[in-house]
Amino acid sequence: MPLVTSGVEKGNLRELALARMDDLGLKCRDVRTREAGIQDIHHKIKPEEVELVRRDYTANESWETFLSYEDTRQDILVGLLRLRKCGQNTTCPELMGKCSIVRELHVYGTAVPVHGRDADKLQHQGYGTLLMEEAERIAGKEHRSTKIAVISGVGTRHYYRKLGYELDGPYMVKYLTS
Repeated sequence: MPLVTSGVEKGNLRELALARMDDLGLKCRDVRTREAGIQDIHHKIKPEEVELVRRDYTANESWETFLSYEDTRQDILVGLLRLRKCGQNTTCPELMGKCSIVRELHVYGTAVPVHGRDADKLQHQGYGTLLMEEAERIAGKEHRSTKIAVISGVGTRHYYRKLGYELDGPYMVKYLTS
């Protein structure tokens, strides 16, 4: 008997879910629906209307902060950062002690080549750096962390080095000063 006896019956599940929400009068507010790359097709984002938004919550016995730059009037997401205060149950040696970790950093919009600039695009306009600066401030002042780590792919390590991070195991790490 084969291990797989059936496959996906409906490959457009997202479309079906959005249609059902529409039938129920509900508005989808997930990241994909709100991200600037998709929204920029329909709405013009004005940089002066983009603001920093902070949401704090607990998850898996620890404190997390969701930072984002958004056009709140049009409900458009420009960029996001997920910051976590590492708990006492951390098993990774690089994250033990007074450490916070950036679990995710994204700036949305039409792709711009690395080292490229386009005033009409959102990428490479400083939103990622501003999110990282705010994460460092929260990690140091509120979490009382002495270091902050970032899960970083090989291709983005140069970006974090420019922000003062260095490689420590699989993470890019920066020691925080008070």
